[in-house]
Amino acid sequence: MPIIPPAGLTEQAMWASRQTVRQSSPATAQGPDSLAQNAKKTEAGQQFEALYLRQMLEEWMPKDSESLFGEGTAGTVWRSMMVDSLATTLSKSGSIGIAPMIFKPEPDGSKG
Repeated sequence: MPIIPPAGLTEQAMWASRQTVRQSSPATAQGPDSLAQNAKKTEAGQQFEALYLRQMLEEWMPKDSESLFGEGTAGTVWRSMMVDSLATTLSKSGSIGIAPMIFKPEPDGSKG
């Protein structure tokens, strides 16, 4: 597996899709129920982050680059698939950090 991703946009997408994401192991002191809840929270956070990234990437991708994505419906589908793959890969990598912020406990404002 190469350490440095390829230079081309399509090569980068293919490289990113082959990468595996290792999730850190949760604390062993937690019971199986809390482990399942943490897994559900992590999955929900990643799905939300992927949704948000999809919308951002959709706006950033060039809309008039038929030479890159192709013409007509095929180009539109290819562009959409590429955006989806990039957003999902980025959210699973944890490099953006939106998912952990969703479930971060807020400080209690009632103290005073």
